[in-house]
Amino acid sequence: MRNQIEAITQTLSTAPTFLYGTEKELNTLADDVTFPCAMLYPMQPIVVSPQVNGSVNNVFTLYMEFLFKTEFGQYTAQNETYIQQALHIANEFMVKAAKHRDGQGRYFRIKAGEKAKCLPVYNKFDVNTTGVGLTVTLNTMYYEAF
Repeated sequence: MRNQIEAITQTLSTAPTFLYGTEKELNTLADDVTFPCAMLYPMQPIVVSPQVNGSVNNVFTLYMEFLFKTEFGQYTAQNETYIQQALHIANEFMVKAAKHRDGQGRYFRIKAGEKAKCLPVYNKFDVNTTGVGLTVTLNTMYYEAF
């Protein structure tokens, strides 16, 4: 799934750098990347549920941050423009994730009415970043035949 998420981020209009890892790993990796950046945290938990038709559905909660590099010492109000830009990227990600195809069909399904949460993130990491954290539940739809 990580590869599919990275493939989606590569199609975003802002072309953010993609990073994957734990918070400590991302803090280290953020020191040497180009911003804006999309950071994917490990997916937990993944719900595996067998279906009547013999298939298996995987449902997982995705947490990503869409961040811009900011200056130390800036007030929250000075960073609001970054929050708006990051929110735009998160919205674009959601639309593209729902349409993303792999092989014969869409890879993910985002249920209608499913509420994603997007919270502002200020002064994160040693490099100092600002943006939004997106939490959304995705259902996988496509698997190769076993």
